[in-house]
Amino acid sequence: MNEGFGLVALGAALAPGLAAIGAGIGEGLVFSAAITGVARQPESEGRIRGLMFLCFGLVETLFIFGFVIFLMLLGKLPTH
Repeated sequence: MNEGFGLVALGAALAPGLAAIGAGIGEGLVFSAAITGVARQPESEGRIRGLMFLCFGLVETLFIFGFVIFLMLLGKLPTH
């Protein structure tokens, strides 16, 4: 039996959780900055909203990468 399976299981357990924490913090910062920008300059709300959704999508890819890593590591674990 290979001793590395414990580390693979640990990586599979931590990858989506840490990615979700990072994505949550990033999304909070994006929306906070967008709300502050609209509050300071209401006339540029449309442009800020577009940039906000673009940045939201980019930050959300962090969690998707973590989930893909989880799925790849899950395939490496033994089934029995």
